[in-house]
Amino acid sequence: MNRFTTLLFLFASFLSLALSAQEIQGLSSVNQLTRLAVTKNTGEKPQSKVWSYACTQWTVLPDTSGTHLWRLDDDSWTRVLTLSPSTVTKADCKVENEVVHVLLFEEVTPITNIVEEAEDSTMSLNNKAYLVSIEYDESQHTYKRWSKRPAPSEIQLDNGVETASIDIDSRGRMWLASDAVKKINVRWSDAPYTTWSSPITLASGVKNDDITSVVALPGKIGVFWSNQNAKRFGFKTHQDGASPTQWSADELPASQSVSDVGKGMADDHINFAVASDGTLYCVVKTSYNVPQYPTIALLVRRPSGKWDNLYGVSEFGTRPIALLDETLNRLLVIFSSIEGGGDILYKSTSLSNINFGPQQTLMTGRFDNVTSSKASFKSEIAILASNKTHAYGVIISNGTPSLVKCPNLESSFRSFVVYPNPFITKTTIYFTLQEDDEYELLLYDSKGARIAKLSQGRALAGELNTIDLKDLSRGLYMITLQTNKSVRSLKVIQER
Repeated sequence: MNRFTTLLFLFASFLSLALSAQEIQGLSSVNQLTRLAVTKNTGEKPQSKVWSYACTQWTVLPDTSGTHLWRLDDDSWTRVLTLSPSTVTKADCKVENEVVHVLLFEEVTPITNIVEEAEDSTMSLNNKAYLVSIEYDESQHTYKRWSKRPAPSEIQLDNGVETASIDIDSRGRMWLASDAVKKINVRWSDAPYTTWSSPITLASGVKNDDITSVVALPGKIGVFWSNQNAKRFGFKTHQDGASPTQWSADELPASQSVSDVGKGMADDHINFAVASDGTLYCVVKTSYNVPQYPTIALLVRRPSGKWDNLYGVSEFGTRPIALLDETLNRLLVIFSSIEGGGDILYKSTSLSNINFGPQQTLMTGRFDNVTSSKASFKSEIAILASNKTHAYGVIISNGTPSLVKCPNLESSFRSFVVYPNPFITKTTIYFTLQEDDEYELLLYDSKGARIAKLSQGRALAGELNTIDLKDLSRGLYMITLQTNKSVRSLKVIQER
């Protein structure tokens, strides 16, 4: 182990110990993002539209000219690649190393959705989806079309689909789960995901507005759905490599906790996250609608296949998502305060002893349809929500610097972090360059006026450099690291 690796290991160990003592609800920082004009909101509930790669946040959203890949540069979204000419798609994004598979789904509202009791109908068009795959281009710090399948793959879905989502099992087989008229269906495709199977029905007798989602677990694929007619949620698994039609019996998640009040446990709001040990955290909305019963709840499936009793999260709220932070051993549940849009709230709990703490406000305004990443976040992640015309967002940080090597991020920085941030008395700047270079470290105020030159000199490749920052007045500052090849900036907040 070289000196640089040893220092990073010791530094990460120290942060892990220090941060484990922080109050579980606290986030190290929450930074507002510049709003983005969109033509479709940030739904649908089980879908994920955000991911982190190469030390950068990415999202897929439509505007008036089509559906695009957007890269977060500082606090603004930059359009970098057009994925579809459609302006009404809803995306679900699955990251697989340097490749991202994006399911673009366009909902066609069937006539049978108007009359709940109606049977399957041929009076409306079937829904279509397209799988667009892209791969990271390190030299350009952007994505390009996947070389193994540059063209979109068209997927014919069923009548009445409200939402669709994808995941990939350990054999590389992609699975797509979607609702249909009173059915829950899955399809599959093998790489490079050009052709798709016929639908396999996992459940029937559900309501037309029930929904489903698919998730990869260790050695198996799982499908979770709502069943408002049965007042339960459903879940089935499929062993990787088995016949595509071979599925387990319905596990009836947390059915031991069902209460016969209101309209029952199930509603059509579901979202989940998977821990590295295979524990599945499903955040749902119930239909209890009775005081002292949870509206937002958490269902947990252990690696053994056993479901915990239902955990109450909140007695109000809608459209929740689950965001896993295994670095600090906690789960965040983020949701809209009211139907139709309101403040974006969150609660968090330790994974070791699930018990949700006080409600916190993440975004103030009239927003709905929260979305973020399928994967656990290590250091920071973007969270988006929307109104009818714009997507709004924040970057949240848990305070731990990312130890992931940034592949030629702006061709010269290996790492650049400030910890703690926000700070009260003193903070420390840490940076490492990819290669030997001259550098300047500059401090600016919130209006962009230069305050001081913090440091300058020549940094050696791979060497961890540290500079303390103190004696500042309360406020927002910008720290800029400039080399002969590129510039990178970070925000820092003095809270005293």
